[in-house]
Amino acid sequence: MAEILLFHHAHGLTDGLCAFADRLRGDGHTVHTPDTYSGRVFDNLDEGIAFAATIGRDAVAHVAMRSARTFSHADVAMGFSMGTMQAQLVAQHVRRMRGCVLMGGAANPDHLGSSWRPQVPLQVHVADPDDWCTAEEVEVLHRSAPHAEVFTYADKGHMFVDPSLDDYDADAADRFEERVLAWLGDL
Repeated sequence: MAEILLFHHAHGLTDGLCAFADRLRGDGHTVHTPDTYSGRVFDNLDEGIAFAATIGRDAVAHVAMRSARTFSHADVAMGFSMGTMQAQLVAQHVRRMRGCVLMGGAANPDHLGSSWRPQVPLQVHVADPDDWCTAEEVEVLHRSAPHAEVFTYADKGHMFVDPSLDDYDADAADRFEERVLAWLGDL
């Protein structure tokens, strides 16, 4: 079983993400949900993005690396939208990480200070098209991690996996969850 660091999106640690973490726990995984916003949750995405901007990118990255130190047995990083930067940063820089799942985001590994470690399996899930994560961003990461599994979800909203949000699509969220659980089972 995996021990997962699950990083939230710009809305914060919503009930929908907490429920997903609970389902992963029900499947036998240990899941930690570091809260970059210290309990704040935003119904309005613009407010969540503005709050993240007040924290700053460096502080968001610091939360990720501090969480990796705090939960010293975590071996899988998982991020949603804004949290994909945190998950990718941890996967690239913490040697014990043995897997990474990105939902709704992807970055050029070089922008996070290193190349992708080829021994770290990667799954990327994005809406198609996605207003917040371009096909080019996914392609740059995929070129750095050619072994990555990339799944696109046609005509879905950016955060289709979170039932707390307007983008939610139950069928697509179920496909996402099935793919993640199968991937975790194979790790």
